[in-house]
Amino acid sequence: MPRPNLSSLSLPLAHLLVFSAFAVVHAVTSPFPISSSSALPQRRADPDPQPCGFDGDDDIYGLGIRLGVYLQWLGTMVCSYLEPEEAQDMKSINLGFQASVFGGLLYVTITRGSTQEAGQLHAAEVWVMLSLCTAGILTFGGEPIKRAFVIHGVFQQVLNLAILSYSIWFVFAGMDQMAHPPCSRYAFFFAKVDMYHWHRLLWKISTIPIAIFMGFHLFQCINRLRDQEAEKVEEGKASCGDVSNLARARTWTIWQFFGFGFTIASTELLIQWNHIHNVHSVEGTGQLIPLIVACVGFIRIVHNLFTAAVEELVFYATLP
Repeated sequence: MPRPNLSSLSLPLAHLLVFSAFAVVHAVTSPFPISSSSALPQRRADPDPQPCGFDGDDDIYGLGIRLGVYLQWLGTMVCSYLEPEEAQDMKSINLGFQASVFGGLLYVTITRGSTQEAGQLHAAEVWVMLSLCTAGILTFGGEPIKRAFVIHGVFQQVLNLAILSYSIWFVFAGMDQMAHPPCSRYAFFFAKVDMYHWHRLLWKISTIPIAIFMGFHLFQCINRLRDQEAEKVEEGKASCGDVSNLARARTWTIWQFFGFGFTIASTELLIQWNHIHNVHSVEGTGQLIPLIVACVGFIRIVHNLFTAAVEELVFYATLP
C-alpha cells in the first residue's frame, strides 16, 4: 500500500490553522454582543456577601483587660521568684483578675451572648476568655507556708476547679451550642488548627485528669488548713504541692514563663485568626481600671527590685 504524501497535506492544514486562528480572534474581539441565550451560563456574584468575623466584647477581653492580665501575670511570676515576701499581695490581685474574667465568661454564657454586639456567643471568644483564666492556674505555687498563703491556695484551687468544670462542659457539649462560622473556628496549638477536630478531642482527654489532680490538690490544702499546721512549719518549706528546693523552683519558673508566652500567643492569635473585631483599643473605664491597677503593681515590683539591686551594689562597694 502506498504511503500518504505528507507534503500534499501541509498546505490544507496551514489554511485550516490560519482560518481557525482568524475565527477565534474575530470571536474574541467582535464588537457585537453575544446573545444571552447562546452564552454559557455564568455564576452570579453574591450581591451581599456575609462579612467574615464578628464583634467581640471589649468589656471582658478588650485590649486594656488583656494587657492588664499579662502585666499582672508577669509581675506575679517575677515577684514569686525574686521577691517572695511580696508574692501574696500580687497573687491576691491576680486571683481577682482571674475571677473577674471567669465571672464575665459565665455571664455571657448564661445570656448566650445576647448582650454583646455580635448578638450571640461564639466558641472562639470562649477560648480567648479561658486562655486569660489560665493566668491564675499557672502562677499558683512556690510560696512559703503561712496560714494566709494556704487560705489563698484554697480559694485559688476552688476557682481553678470551677474553670476546669466549665472547660469540661464546654468541650463536651457547649461548643456545639455556640456559633462557629467557617472563618471563626480556629485555635492555636503551635499552629493554626480547627478547634472542632483533634484539638477538641485532645481537650476532652486532658481536662478530666487535670480536674481530678486539682481536686486532690484542693483536698491537701484544706487538710493542712484544718490541721492548723501552717504556722508551725518552718518558714521557707513548701506545702500544698509547692516546690521544695531552689532547683525545682527554677524549673517551675521556667514552665511558668513558657505557659505565659504560650497563653499570650494563643489569645492574640485566636483574636486575629477568628477575625474578632472591636477588641484592639483601650476604651472606657472598664478597660482602663484593670490596666492601671496592673501597671501600678508592676511598676512597684520593678522599683523594689531596682532599689534592692542598688542597695546591694552600695553594700559591696563599701566593703574593704
